[in-house]
Amino acid sequence: MILQKRDIEIMESIYKFQCLTSINLTTLFFGNIKVCQKRLRILVIADYLRSVNVPRVSGGRCQKLLYLGGRGASFLGVTPSKPRYTLQLSHQNKNTALMVSIIASFKSKEDTQCQVMPEHMIRASGQRLIPDGVFKVRKNNKTALFCLENDCGTEVVRSPTYSSDDIENKCLRYLEQFETNSIKLYESQFAETFNRFRVLFVCNDVRRLDAISNLLTDEKFHFIWLTTLSEFSKKTICANIWHVPSLNKSSLSII
Repeated sequence: MILQKRDIEIMESIYKFQCLTSINLTTLFFGNIKVCQKRLRILVIADYLRSVNVPRVSGGRCQKLLYLGGRGASFLGVTPSKPRYTLQLSHQNKNTALMVSIIASFKSKEDTQCQVMPEHMIRASGQRLIPDGVFKVRKNNKTALFCLENDCGTEVVRSPTYSSDDIENKCLRYLEQFETNSIKLYESQFAETFNRFRVLFVCNDVRRLDAISNLLTDEKFHFIWLTTLSEFSKKTICANIWHVPSLNKSSLSII
C-alpha cells in the first residue's frame, strides 16, 4: 500500500499518545467515523497499526485501542509497545480524550497553533507534580502554557488529615511551581520561554466545581481556572466557559 500524508500523521499521533481510539482519530483527522474505521482497517491489515479491545465499564460493545504495528514502528524508527489495560491506562485514555478535543478546537483557527505533551511523557520525566496533560498555544507571535487537570470525581478535595494526595495539596504544589516558575521541562519540550503558566481544571460536575472553587478564593490562585466537563464538551477549549474563583470572574476565554 501507499502511505498517505494523513496515515503518517495518524501514526505519529498514536506514538505521541501511546494509543488512541477510532473516536479520537475521527476527531483529529476524519470527521466521519465510518471513513476513519475503513482507513484504520487498511492500516491494521498492513501492520502499520494494531488494535486491542478494551471492555466498556458500562457494558455494550468493546472499543478498540489503536497502537503501532511492526511496520508502523519501523517506519517511525521507534520501538513498538502494546498497551496493557490498567486503571492508569483507563485514566490516561480519559485525559487523552480531553487533549484530543483541545487539539481539534484549535485546528480550525488559522492564526493559532497548539502543541501538546501527554501525561505519560510528563510522568516519564520523574518530576513531582504530574498534570493530566500540558499544551502550548501560539497566537500572533505570543505563546501561553497551560497545565490540564481532569477531575474525575475520585480524588478527595480536602482531607482532614492533610493528605498529600488531595486536591487542596495539589493546588498548593501548583502555587509553589507558579511562584518559582519551575517549568524547564515544558520549555525544553516546546522550545519556548514562558513567563508563567495557567492551570485549567475540568471538573466532573457543578458540585465538584463548587467544592474546588472554595479552595481557590485567595488572589494568589489567580492562575487556576475551572469549568465543568459538560461545558467543556459543549464548547471549544477557548470559549467563554472558564471560572476564576480567586478573581470572582466567570465566562472567561483562555485566549
